[in-house]
Amino acid sequence: MRSNPIPLIRSFNRFYTDVIGLLDRHLLDTPYSLAEARVIYEIYHNQGIQASGIMELMHIDKSYLSRLLQKLENEKVITRRRSGTDARSVTISLTQKGLEEFDKLNTSSDEQIKGLIAPLTEDQAKGLIADMQSIKNKLGVLEKIASDDIAIRTTLQPGDLGYVAYLHGKLYAEECGYGPNFEAYVLESIGEFEHQYDPAKDRVWVCEHAGRIIGFLAGVHRGDCVQLRYFIFLPEYRGIGLGKKLMDSFMAYMQEQSITKAYLWTSNEQHTAIALYARYGFKLAEEKPSTAFDKPLTEQRYELQQ
Repeated sequence: MRSNPIPLIRSFNRFYTDVIGLLDRHLLDTPYSLAEARVIYEIYHNQGIQASGIMELMHIDKSYLSRLLQKLENEKVITRRRSGTDARSVTISLTQKGLEEFDKLNTSSDEQIKGLIAPLTEDQAKGLIADMQSIKNKLGVLEKIASDDIAIRTTLQPGDLGYVAYLHGKLYAEECGYGPNFEAYVLESIGEFEHQYDPAKDRVWVCEHAGRIIGFLAGVHRGDCVQLRYFIFLPEYRGIGLGKKLMDSFMAYMQEQSITKAYLWTSNEQHTAIALYARYGFKLAEEKPSTAFDKPLTEQRYELQQ
């Protein structure tokens, strides 16, 4: 029976409301309400914004915003001017006083957050950021991410390979219907790779965003050739050019190692990945029917000869 998530979500909401209340207490030392401080923040980051733009960013009522803007204007925190290109439009900017007030609010907020996360280790802080990003993504608040936003390291750290095995088991079960035998296969092969890993000959590319691993690729030396393995990304990081960036790195690694042959195993279902491999010169060399992963499919071997 599926558990009911509503009580847990409501419990989290109560907890987070308390945290937000703690973070916003500094506003009591200023003449601004939380809504007014948010308006100042949005105008600072969008100088020359129109009221409609603030409404869209803050999701607030027009009449309520109008009262907030009037108060801030009376206090000489903001200034409103007719647009030079459209007399019907009014742009809003911070005055010198407004800029000074923003600096006070911003500094105070930064200090509050520093105090909140001070007891955490660096890894715990990274995990907190990753969890926050995950909540936003899962609730549909998707931010535009470019491949340049992703950090890529080529050194293994404790926990990397275990997490990569977890990603394979989870994503392939959800997206392809693979069973536990696939996860067992990945765990066995990753255990072998970890025992035999030679950083002078092998190469890993660990992709991280907001403090968590979101993608992975390994080049495993096999005598006079190299095997491409464990190529995986979280769904929300696909289609941003990251796959191409890793394939370029893989090809550069082959050249660095003076290796001219490579191969990989995949299945006939992985159409997007196969198309990417083909663009880099991999050609189908072998295929065989299989039920090794608890469903009928065709395993395929692709080879590259430079």
